[in-house]
Amino acid sequence: MLGAMWLFLLSVMFCLNSYAEELPGFVVPGTEIQYLVDQNHELTIDAVLETLPSQWQLGEQAILAFGFSPDVYWINFELPASNQNRFIQIDYALLDHITLYRFNQRQLVDKVVTGDNIAFADRPVHHRSFLFPIEQTDQAEQVYVRIETTSSIQLPINILDRNEFFEKDQWQLAVQGIYYGIVLVMALYNFFLYLRQRDSVYAFYVIYVVTFATVQLGLSGYSYQFIWPYAPEWNTQSVSVFTPLIIVAGSMFLINFLDIRDNYPAICRALYIQSFAGIVVSALALVLPYSEAVRLGAGLAIFSCIFLLLVSYLITIRTRQKYAIYFSVAWTIFLIGSVILAMNKFGFIPRTAMTESSAQIGSAIEIILLSFALAERFHDESARRVDAELESSRMNKVLIRQQRAQNEVLESQVTERTEALSDALGDVQKLNLELKELSTTDQLTGIRNRRYFDELIDIEFRRSQRNRSAIGLLLIDIDHFKKVNDRYGHLVGDDCLKAVSTAIANQIRRPPDLVCRYGGEELAVVLPETHCEGVAALAERIRRCVEELDVRSQGEHVPLAVSIGMAAFVPSQGDDYHDLIKSVDEALYQAKDTGRNRVCVGSISEA
Repeated sequence: MLGAMWLFLLSVMFCLNSYAEELPGFVVPGTEIQYLVDQNHELTIDAVLETLPSQWQLGEQAILAFGFSPDVYWINFELPASNQNRFIQIDYALLDHITLYRFNQRQLVDKVVTGDNIAFADRPVHHRSFLFPIEQTDQAEQVYVRIETTSSIQLPINILDRNEFFEKDQWQLAVQGIYYGIVLVMALYNFFLYLRQRDSVYAFYVIYVVTFATVQLGLSGYSYQFIWPYAPEWNTQSVSVFTPLIIVAGSMFLINFLDIRDNYPAICRALYIQSFAGIVVSALALVLPYSEAVRLGAGLAIFSCIFLLLVSYLITIRTRQKYAIYFSVAWTIFLIGSVILAMNKFGFIPRTAMTESSAQIGSAIEIILLSFALAERFHDESARRVDAELESSRMNKVLIRQQRAQNEVLESQVTERTEALSDALGDVQKLNLELKELSTTDQLTGIRNRRYFDELIDIEFRRSQRNRSAIGLLLIDIDHFKKVNDRYGHLVGDDCLKAVSTAIANQIRRPPDLVCRYGGEELAVVLPETHCEGVAALAERIRRCVEELDVRSQGEHVPLAVSIGMAAFVPSQGDDYHDLIKSVDEALYQAKDTGRNRVCVGSISEA
């Protein structure tokens, strides 16, 4: 029922628009208008009057349109004699500078300067399009118009009796009233839904609808007439500022509407980048010339609209959700209307009632379909919540019955269950010990890992501080280990690492001493209650032991050697074990820098 009502309103809107176009009035055909291109912006009206007829060109379209051009255009046409008061109307609201001259037998009758870069109050007639009042005249006059603008150059020129004009204008206002009424109703409806549901998808939908309507108001001249009539500079910028924001709101709406953030993270990142680009282009539109800003915005809009359309169809095909289908159809219709309008503005297709209203008609249908999609999404979510609540209620009842059954037999099984729980707790504790053992053991070498080292060095360092006893540390790096991997393969490299780890572990004879894998091909040995001499002796034994290892790959001996950094000292209360590690690490790098296969002592060591 609601859909039938909206389609009826759109039909009325289209019929009213067509009827308004057919009302009486004289449209000056583009093929009867002569135009002259002033590329240097130097021609004056006197120079134009002296221009040879052969330099003028006749228009080739029913309505003159030159797209975006940096040139100044002069046009001239004949104004027929009439005993009625009339208007000359240039029905395109985005022309920056217009100067109209009327001549009667080469005598200047009137000169009017206007444009959307001039305050609205200075227009000869306060109207969204450019109107030039013409009093009745018994002789034909020649009209010359100078056009300079950074926007698309379109020149729909009408000569209308004033009564006819106002009758036609009322119909056009009715058409626009229906359109903006649809926009306002949908925006308010979804804004109230947002206040009720606190779902950001409704907020982004409202922002999207409002920004698009603002651009349409700017293109049609209503915003300059009713919203900011005293801000000509902002009026010029507003369309190029708000157009990228449509993309931002549309992208964020799509992310939230189709749950892209959770289900399609790569697409979500692309849409966030697209939204950021829209914000940047919108900000640049405040400083760039309109001609550059609008091209940049149009390019982003075309790319973004196509990308949003492809994303919506991809998700529609994958999910088959009804509201995703609504979105895809809505965006397709909107994109078709926008493309028709863009081709019209760039001069690729003629300016007609349909091409000029295509974006509005497409957006009206899109807004309606998106509202249906939001309603369908809301219905689906409500249905899922109801199903979840019913399932939860059912499960609660099942659990309650089970709990009652368990309570009935619980008293007779307390002792048995207590013993079982005690056994289970013992198993859990045993398992925890095994897990802790696994979590602190390096799986390749079978020795302790870096995590265990960090815990151990902290404990032993604090013990040495309390007991005023020495603590020693070795950092051991296998020399040229990368070359071993590159030449013999990583499996042989692993064998070498295990052999070196085993050899070092075999050299440690006291229970408190421990070897750990520090990282990669680096090993660490913590030596509590060991002075520098003992640490140095162990380091040298380890170096010789590794040098003598016989590891083979396919019968070939793999030469191995280690560089060792060492330090030992009695820590004071203000010391930190990180200083010990740093000193040993520096000693290790000294050993590697001075030829490898050697032991170097860190600066923190004490005798």
